[in-house]
Amino acid sequence: MKIYSIFDDFDERAIEIIRNAGGELTVHPHGIPRPDPARMKEILQEYNCVIIGTTQKITEDMFDGIDSPRIIATASVGLDHIQIPVEKKDLVTILNTPKANAQSVAEYTMACALSCCKRLAEGNTLYREGKNNKQLFQKPEDLSGKIIGVVGAGNISRRIMEYASFFGMQILCWTRNPEHHLDLERLGVRFTSLEALSEISDVISVNLPDNNGTKKLISRDVISRMKENAIFISVSRLDTIEAAALIEKAKKYRGFYVCLDLDVNEDLVKTLPERHNVLVTPHIAGGTVETRKRMFRELAEQIAERFL
Repeated sequence: MKIYSIFDDFDERAIEIIRNAGGELTVHPHGIPRPDPARMKEILQEYNCVIIGTTQKITEDMFDGIDSPRIIATASVGLDHIQIPVEKKDLVTILNTPKANAQSVAEYTMACALSCCKRLAEGNTLYREGKNNKQLFQKPEDLSGKIIGVVGAGNISRRIMEYASFFGMQILCWTRNPEHHLDLERLGVRFTSLEALSEISDVISVNLPDNNGTKKLISRDVISRMKENAIFISVSRLDTIEAAALIEKAKKYRGFYVCLDLDVNEDLVKTLPERHNVLVTPHIAGGTVETRKRMFRELAEQIAERFL
């Protein structure tokens, strides 16, 4: 099987896994820009399997003339960058890495919660202005004893719940199918409605896939129910939340914290205020060195076990 990795830093262990299983692997030349759409189409024509990331958009027209099986292995959880023609879906197998980033994203989420509770951004600004801790809008607080409401019950959410339990937090969870996640009760998780979670939680963590069922799930109404001093953290796509309503609430209430990890959106960038209670990062939560290695190795293992 001919396999092409668009990553010039493809992990050595992953390379070893594929080649030891008999795969003919080509790794993108180091220092050369990743394939543009035209080159990506050529690669899909030539190789049985391509290993890509979220910046490589696979479009329907790239499958013109392809009439034999193809494997698209993406170093990501999401799949919205891959579009397969309806008539070719039976020919294409898509592999992803749903567990690889859970550790990193959960750590990011707890880091946001801690930073907000401990008033790190506000404290840094005060010190640079020569002001003491008496000038803080509100005193630092502990996570212990607080209520965290986790929206979603997937791999990332589960890891966050484990960390929250370690910190001594009470844990609420909203998921559409709580009966599928009853094992979480061992952590003391209580399932509840999205409305109740929004009203009760001190920290709200949103970890949802981007699909038709999650569009604007965190609506203006849901946001209006949140406490004026809640900490809101989302690692979900922008379509999942009413970002404008979150920013408005953060502007109105200095104690309401908003932490978002998103792909850059120019319209949103224009609305972001320079405030200690608004933190937005460019989709870095799962982008650690360790996550990248886990993704490469998970894909290599899937390819080796299923196709070589």
